[in-house]
Amino acid sequence: MIGAHFTSLRGLLLWLLVAGCAAQGPASQRLEPSPDCFESIVRILADDDMQGRGVGTEGLERAGRYLEGRFAAAGLESVGRTFLQPFETVTGVELGSATHLRWGERAARIGSDFTPLGFSSSLAFSGRVVFAGYGIRAEEIGYDDYAGLEVQGKVVLAWRYEPGERDAESPFDGARPSRWSDLRAKALVARELGAAALILVSPPGDDEDRLPPLHARGPVPTAGLPVLQISRAMARDWLGVAGRDPLELHAAIDADYQPRSFAIPSLEIVGRVDLAITRAEVGNVVGVLPGRGALAHEAVVVGAHYDHLGLGAVGSLRPEERAIHNGADDNASGIAAMLCGVGALVQESEVEQAARRTLVVVAFSAEEIGLAGSSEYVRQPAHPLAETVAMVNLDMVGRLREGKLWGLGTDSAPEWTGMLERLATEAELKLVTGGDGYGPSDQLSFYQRGVPVVHLFTGGHSEYHTPKDDTDTLNFEGGARVAGFLKRVLGELLSGGEDLTYQAASGGPPLVGDSRGYGSYLGTVPDFGEMMMSEGGVLLGGVRPDGPAALAGVRAGDRIVSMAGVEIRNLYDMTFVLRDHRPGERIEIELLRGDRKLKVAATLGRRGGVAPRGPAPPPHGDATDQVWVPGAGQEADHLLDPHEKRLADLRQLTFGGENAEAYFSPDGRKLVFQRTPPEGGCDQEYILDLSTGDLVRLSSGRGRTTCGYYAYPDGERLIYATTESTSATCPPPPDRSHGYVWALYDFDLVWQSNPGDPPEPFLPHPGYDAEATVCMRDGRLVFTSTRGGDLDLYSVNPDGSGLRQLTDTPGYDGGAFFTPDCSAIVWRASRPEGAALEEYRVLREQRLVRPSALEIFWMDADGSNVRQLTHNGRANFAPYPLPDGSGAIFASNMAGSEREFDLFQVGLAGGRPERITFAPGFDGFPMFSPDGRWLVFASNRAGSEGETNLFLARWVPESSEPPAPLDGPSPAD
Repeated sequence: MIGAHFTSLRGLLLWLLVAGCAAQGPASQRLEPSPDCFESIVRILADDDMQGRGVGTEGLERAGRYLEGRFAAAGLESVGRTFLQPFETVTGVELGSATHLRWGERAARIGSDFTPLGFSSSLAFSGRVVFAGYGIRAEEIGYDDYAGLEVQGKVVLAWRYEPGERDAESPFDGARPSRWSDLRAKALVARELGAAALILVSPPGDDEDRLPPLHARGPVPTAGLPVLQISRAMARDWLGVAGRDPLELHAAIDADYQPRSFAIPSLEIVGRVDLAITRAEVGNVVGVLPGRGALAHEAVVVGAHYDHLGLGAVGSLRPEERAIHNGADDNASGIAAMLCGVGALVQESEVEQAARRTLVVVAFSAEEIGLAGSSEYVRQPAHPLAETVAMVNLDMVGRLREGKLWGLGTDSAPEWTGMLERLATEAELKLVTGGDGYGPSDQLSFYQRGVPVVHLFTGGHSEYHTPKDDTDTLNFEGGARVAGFLKRVLGELLSGGEDLTYQAASGGPPLVGDSRGYGSYLGTVPDFGEMMMSEGGVLLGGVRPDGPAALAGVRAGDRIVSMAGVEIRNLYDMTFVLRDHRPGERIEIELLRGDRKLKVAATLGRRGGVAPRGPAPPPHGDATDQVWVPGAGQEADHLLDPHEKRLADLRQLTFGGENAEAYFSPDGRKLVFQRTPPEGGCDQEYILDLSTGDLVRLSSGRGRTTCGYYAYPDGERLIYATTESTSATCPPPPDRSHGYVWALYDFDLVWQSNPGDPPEPFLPHPGYDAEATVCMRDGRLVFTSTRGGDLDLYSVNPDGSGLRQLTDTPGYDGGAFFTPDCSAIVWRASRPEGAALEEYRVLREQRLVRPSALEIFWMDADGSNVRQLTHNGRANFAPYPLPDGSGAIFASNMAGSEREFDLFQVGLAGGRPERITFAPGFDGFPMFSPDGRWLVFASNRAGSEGETNLFLARWVPESSEPPAPLDGPSPAD
């Protein structure tokens, strides 16, 4: 029987190998990779024995040796004497012997008095000391530690972090570090002001005064000046020379957010930073399946990286947690799917003798420190790149959900989409395609060299780059399905069944390198082969057509050396300049083109857009600035599930507690929302300024409040519901012996203009009056009330006239919103019948409502022409009209358990709703900005159990390029 399938000893060995990696069957059937194959490889690579496969560790070497054995067993041939393609890579820095620091006659001790930081330049320095507070220049919030301070040639002493880091009312963030607290950002400011060195110290506080360890991961672009940290004791001595007490200084600055910088002319510091670059010998594992016949001179590359973060620290999203980061999904999963798919393919190829292209299989090393392995491969390829027709990359393919797989980069060749969708149908996978090849993973190195690429990816998750990315989180059966799909794709490419036509990027947002802070977009792609090493500017590997850089005349191959008057030494500098300038600003760029230095002017765009060309009319409501991007919150694209194709540029706005029901002001610049702080208490109404991040409480803090909403069209006051007229304390929670129910508290509607103003009662009436929202055009209100005996909708003019009951069917009616033109209303309602109606009435008498069965309804603004948009019998709630009035977005648990809520949209004709969010847990309370470009919603995707936060995302009305994967290099510390 074996002889009937195989004609060589090599075939016998393959059969023995694949027995555990593919389903067996007669020769007429295709071999499919098995879950056992996928699981066995992942478990070995993600075992603690591999030490997290950190670059330069024994664990990574052990993983490489294991892969060499797997390549040989799979029947692949080595390019040289072994499968290893060795190369040297920079792993970080270590302390050199010449490092020292002196002041007066005193010599500081390394490790206890001071330490250099990993990104410090190795330079000697001397100068008199100036104290610059926190070392921050934040012009947009009116804070500048350097105002009036002469810095040229001086040694700057500054605190780490930022003022008011635990103050919710801080002009900075108050909940999470703002961009101004970044150490590299502080170093850039000091360098541009001409400082001789920047010396940092932890501000006074309760935390331990411990110097940070000297560590860095991969190539480390330096700051351009010496950067050190000293102990608090030494800083106290230095400030004492000027007769200043650090405790008093710190308390004063944090009290009123006014800088208190000064010179210490009698104190001179002399020192030197001596850091030596550390390197490690690593290697890609490269194997070849030789081609046959007329196609043998062409090649297809399939690759996946096998390195990860080791014990974490730099690169980990939990840098304080010193633990093995096993990287089961990132990227033991990619290696496993590659080996299982290739193993089955090679076995089949022993039977099929047809002409085929050469297959090059690569396990890349050092991807996590800047695509070093793939950059090395394209410099010394196993097969000429000019004859490499395609590259398939697998990075994070272990979390297949609902059969959905991303094919990122398919815009790199127009033929990709049709071929992949056909093969995905055969493999019973739901494939989502799109995007150019500029994703932050190993396919980028090939795309920059003119090779069509595709990156297979099953989505991001909260365990990414943490110790929790382990084997128990993976879908082994799903990994095998990805491997089977890969086998089909490679088979098609090797057979010559599809010729791919390389296509240059046609625009779209950058995935790394020039989008931070305000979201300013330049439209450049760094050369990833050198981007983390270069300190002579940023070499561009690409410029996106129609982007701001391209329109300014910038080209691929140019080296940017200055932007907006700031020297650009590396990618970090470029990042900080872009995040400190708003979209729409025109900045000067200096660049080198060969031996020539050129100056161009570029008008910055916003992330996800192109260079601004003037205002465009908004879909509805008052216009906001076309290129305005919120400054509040923190970028959170890593929390986007790849299926969330209608959301982009995600920002987390709140951090901690319960935050929900956020609604925009008429100008789109503020939100009013309901918040229960982490320490507990009753819900209160807060206002968040999206431009600055300022947060203030609107309501008094007495009683319970709900459902705040701005008055339209002027936004000069707000309406919300409160119980404080009946009691200043929190009302008791509902009686949950009835299951999950809502309490109908004695809410009254009130108007209020400013925090601290007394609320003005509106339409006072015993019982429940709440859930009021306002028409954007004329200020009419719609709200829910029990004044007619049941929970019904009412409309009324803002002066209290024209009160009109809109619904009268038994059941709960609430959560109503006007459409943009105010011609219709969308709301949620229960329509119980029979026993369910009796239960509703019993609960209603107890002032309770069970929200387990709510549907979404639509009607004209006068209450006529009612239509039901959903018919699923689940908890559908919080509907809001789509910007064009064609339907509604809403929250529902229709796709999962009772506690699993996601956002959906449905058209006016009803039908199957489209799912918008896919993150585990709760997503709800969506509202569009008045211009229809932004969506705010509440989610617990980033918090601990019991925590819900507000998120803001740019709305993508139609399917566009998918979000980037989470892996790869990042310029962030």
